[in-house]
Amino acid sequence: MKYNEKQFYQSVTEPFEVQEMDNGAKVSLHYMNDEPFFMDNINKTRFSVWSSGDGVNYKIFVEKGDYEITKELFTKDVNAIWMNFLTSIDKMRKKYIFCIMLPMLLVFLGILITISIIFPNKGWILFVALAVIIVASLISSALLSKKMQAENVKAASKVRDYVGVERFKQIIEEQDKYMEKFYDDLQKKYEEEDKIAEEAENLDQIEAEASDKEEKEKSESTEETDSEKEE
Repeated sequence: MKYNEKQFYQSVTEPFEVQEMDNGAKVSLHYMNDEPFFMDNINKTRFSVWSSGDGVNYKIFVEKGDYEITKELFTKDVNAIWMNFLTSIDKMRKKYIFCIMLPMLLVFLGILITISIIFPNKGWILFVALAVIIVASLISSALLSKKMQAENVKAASKVRDYVGVERFKQIIEEQDKYMEKFYDDLQKKYEEEDKIAEEAENLDQIEAEASDKEEKEKSESTEETDSEKEE
């Protein structure tokens, strides 16, 4: 499925690993750190992101430090599980659109035309029909979301079983510690940059005040000299 297309095409890095999947697709792994969208993902707590521009081949962008801890979660077999998951939810979405949403819209249009012909002055009936369609759409959308979440849980369970429950738990704990330190260091970096910027601003202000004072003194000196000449 096409997924996160913008980052797929914005990527400027070469992959550090390319995996040939059994279905002929390619999954390439890229370090996210040198990508133009790095901070966008980090600000959303995304240390790894899947993307696809053609719905067949995928690029995975992962933060370098995070990858060193979680590399066991990016093997070919594990990525195959997640690729199958994305394919599965893509089929669910298409089925939802073509088997539920489009028929609902066609039914609503049919009801709209019928009511407008038979009951031209019964506008409230149209609102009732619209309400029914909206409620049905919300219910079906909620069911779709629930099914997708179930598929996500199923895929995560397969990954956990593949890696090993204890090892998976250890990786997640190490990842949590790394992410916490990452954001602490990032916060310190921002504070240091703000401090440097503030000091630079204060220095500029001091220099400007010193320059103004010097100009004022020169002006006063010139006025005194002119006054003496006149005398």
